[in-house]
Order: sequence, then structure tokens, then C-alpha cells
Amino acid sequence: MSLTVSVGGQASKRGIIPRIPVADRLIGDIERWVRSEYSDAVRRIDRGQPAPGLPELRVALHPASPDLSIAIGETGSVTARAETSPAGPGYHTFVSRLLQRLGGELAIVWQPVAMDDPARTGIWHPESGGRHDIERAHLGWLGGALVRAAEGRRRGSPPVHLATAPGVRFEVDGVLATPLGPRDDEWLARALADARVAVDVWPWFSDATDGRYFLNRALTLMWSEIRWRRPTDADERALVEETLRLLHRAYPLDPTLAFPWREWRELARFAPTPDPMAAMIEERAAAVDPSAPLIGYRRRPVTVTHDGWALVVPGTFAERRSGGAWWGGDAGRSITLASVPAAPNGRPAPAELILRQVAGNLGPSAMAHQAGDVIGRARLGTDGASGITMGFVEGFAAVDGSGTSIRVEFDDPADWQWALDQWRALRPA
Repeated sequence: MSLTVSVGGQASKRGIIPRIPVADRLIGDIERWVRSEYSDAVRRIDRGQPAPGLPELRVALHPASPDLSIAIGETGSVTARAETSPAGPGYHTFVSRLLQRLGGELAIVWQPVAMDDPARTGIWHPESGGRHDIERAHLGWLGGALVRAAEGRRRGSPPVHLATAPGVRFEVDGVLATPLGPRDDEWLARALADARVAVDVWPWFSDATDGRYFLNRALTLMWSEIRWRRPTDADERALVEETLRLLHRAYPLDPTLAFPWREWRELARFAPTPDPMAAMIEERAAAVDPSAPLIGYRRRPVTVTHDGWALVVPGTFAERRSGGAWWGGDAGRSITLASVPAAPNGRPAPAELILRQVAGNLGPSAMAHQAGDVIGRARLGTDGASGITMGFVEGFAAVDGSGTSIRVEFDDPADWQWALDQWRALRPA
């Protein structure tokens, strides 16, 4: 069970004629205030609408944690929730203070959620911030997670992903994948015996926004988000620039920290302009043992999971999820996974029935595939609708109770076997 800041509140009346602001105005005021006051921390703000007329903000504040959600309800009610255990107790304190300040500036009166409330998992520490309680709760969460990892290791289970982003699994040499890199059996044994060792899995343990904070924020991006190839679009260029800015902010604050000099040099070479610290970066990178492993989970293939199905794809793939589909691609190759309709009566359908329902348009010449409980059908073809002829595999896979669709597109005709192998590799997650 993750730890959260979770709180509900009520917007107060304001204006010359006192009244509760309408939802769109209130959400706009909140967004402008957060962008203005926390411009250094905000990575992205998205607007949504879970229900008609009731808007929501999704605020990305740290790369290790899910977005902070701020939603407006009827008659000016406000709810805020942020999962904090992936980033650490420092992040929990930060979000708590942000919400306290937000309430004071925009006349929102918060009602705390008690830790012992059986219906909620939120914890909220008003006024003092309750640093001691926050730290104790997070250490309890971390201790339980490490014990489960050790038990899994004894059973021969795959490496545990501790507080990494959902929907992707990394290949690691060790027992744990964490936001700040993998950890091995020796580290796990020491961490179970000493909390001072264990806390180094958190990118934001202390409340300070010091050199270590900026470096750990950069390392989180380097381990999980950077694709370690030249950026191909604006989002990837922005990610590289964000990581370099964090490294540049961290170094003057504490030059004694263990900076990733080789990886810094690699990212600097992707940047559109020369790095002002290029000479020093080159010198420091050249002094690093070349046999030491490089930072970056995405230097290896990764396993993506979508709607109960898993597929191993190149770690260099860009990714996005929208409208019930996952898309990934890079350098003339792309894959789209999408859900297939459930059985009409809502009951788990046999795999053969699922395929008959969704794969009928593939025609009588479709290829069949079976691997254990997984069966599939697909066709290989070409498409020139865009003016450029490209190859594709359109396919489906199913087990009893679940199915998925896949479309693999490729520019190089020699990639047809790779495309078919991707379809055949689909497995339940």
C-alpha cells in the first residue's frame, strides 16, 4: 500500500459579491498559482474532466512519482491526492506544504484525512508538516517492501521493481530495480539491517532542495526516461535539456557528489549547443573506469505491459499511451497494442471465440500461431496510403478470458521477420 498526501477541502466565497468561484475559474486560478510559485518543480500540467463540468489538474512534480491530482467537485469542493512513497519523505513534505500554501492563497479550507481511516490511505500533516511522522511512515513502507523483495529472492522470483513507473519492467542485474538504479543481494542484506543504507533508493529523502536533490532528480530521468540515442522529437529534446539543467544546478551546490560524468558527456553531445562545462566533463569522464556499468535501464530491452499483456521491445523506443492503446517506435519501426472488446455477456470467453470475434477480417490466408495457452492470427502486408510503401503485421493474440491486438509497421523490407516475431512474442503479463 503506497503512502499518499490525500486531502479534501472547500473553496470559500470571494469577490465583491461573495460567492464560490465556478469550477473552471477555480481550476484556472490553481493552475496559474502552481505554475507561478513552483516553476522549478513543475514538469507538466494536464487538464482533464473526470465528470461533466468538474475539471481536474494532473501536475507532474517529480519524475519518480505519479502526478499530483487536484480535482474540483460540485459547489467548490476540492480534493488533492499525491502518491509519495516512490520519491520519498522529502517529496511528501513538499506536496503537503504546497497544498497548505495553495489553501491559504486561494481561500481553500482543507480537512485532513486521518491515517487510521480504514476507507482511505491518505496521510496529511498540517501546520508543522510532521516530518518525524512522515519519515517513520515511509521507512515502514520501505522496510516492508524490502522484506518482500528478500522473500521473493529466496523463492527465485524475478527482480522486484520498487517504486518504478507502472506499465514497464526493466532488465536488471540484481534483486531490485529502483528509481536510482538496480540494487544487488549484498545491498539488500545491508539495507534490511540498516535504514541509513535503505534510504538511498529514494530520490528525495531530506526536505532540502540541495545539490543531492537536483542530482537525484537528474539520475531518476537518466535511469528510466532517457533513451540513450539522439533525440528525434521536441519531447525527447526537452527531456535531454531538462536533465542537463539539473546536472548544471547540482554541481555548483555540491561538487563533491558522485556525478555520472560519462553519461553527462553522452547527453551533452545530444544537446544542440556546446556545454559550457564540456572540457571538464570530458576530463572527468575520461578518468572513469571504462568497464564500470553505464546508467540507463533503457540501454537494454524493456518489457511493456498493456491491458494484461506484455511485450519486450527495444529500450530506445519512444512510447505513449492514449485512447486505450500503447504505441512505441524508433528508427523506421513501430508497434501499437490495443485492447479488444470483451465478451458480450461480460463472462470470460474462450481464446478461440475471442479470435473469431476480432480476427475475422484477416482473411482465410492469415497465419496461425500457438505457444502454450496463447493462440494468435495475423497477416503480413504492405501499405502505400501515405505515399511511402511500408510493411506491416496486423495480428491478434488471445488466451481464455483475454485478448489483444497488435500492429507492427516497418520501413525496411528486411524487418518482416522481426515484425512477425513481435506478434508471436505477446504473452499475458
